[in-house]
Amino acid sequence: LTHVLAQENVPAEAQALRLLARGARGSMRDALSLTDQAIAFGSGHIAEAAVRLMLGSVDRSYVFQLIDALARGDGKTLVDTVDVLRLNGLSGASTLEDMSAVLQRMAGLQAVQQRAAAAAVDASDPDAAEVLRLAALLPADETQLLYSICLHGRGELGLAPDEYAALTMVLLRLLAFKPEGAAALAPPAEKKTLNTPEPMVPAPDVVPVAQAAAPAPAPLAPTAAA
Repeated sequence: LTHVLAQENVPAEAQALRLLARGARGSMRDALSLTDQAIAFGSGHIAEAAVRLMLGSVDRSYVFQLIDALARGDGKTLVDTVDVLRLNGLSGASTLEDMSAVLQRMAGLQAVQQRAAAAAVDASDPDAAEVLRLAALLPADETQLLYSICLHGRGELGLAPDEYAALTMVLLRLLAFKPEGAAALAPPAEKKTLNTPEPMVPAPDVVPVAQAAAPAPAPLAPTAAA
């Protein structure tokens, strides 16, 4: 897209082209079609804000804010940010899709050493530094868990009567499954006292009364020889 637009002398912001490329999902034909729409939408200039509005994409700052709040276990910021998305009419589905893309990049950075991850940062990508910061802030296992929750939660939005309420529940689900959060919020285990049974005292040998009162049998008299 950069090469084509340079040949056509159409100014374009790098981040706007990233949005168009991601929206095309690997199809160059779709990418060119979206680019034509972006040129018309932006009156000959392709800007990130206009492309986000055209595609219904969520500003990455909200996505970074949500992931940062999840890493810190800040449920209030999560709810407040979803309210801002609701007021601005931003898509909950796009929010989860963008979060999944950022989490995938974070997982890739977490899989390599910190020095190698810093060297792999693309200087031309304005989101790279923030992704690297979040990768160091969120544990790798929670990154994997949140990625899975975002993928599965994406399918739940259409089932809920309120898209933003469903988005809030999806985001709060990670807080419910955070290892340290779960330990802190769990009610103390109730102590259960085992009732040890009293030792059984063997009963004394009791002779039945009828048996005790019965006389001993008399010996048989000898029989006389014939």
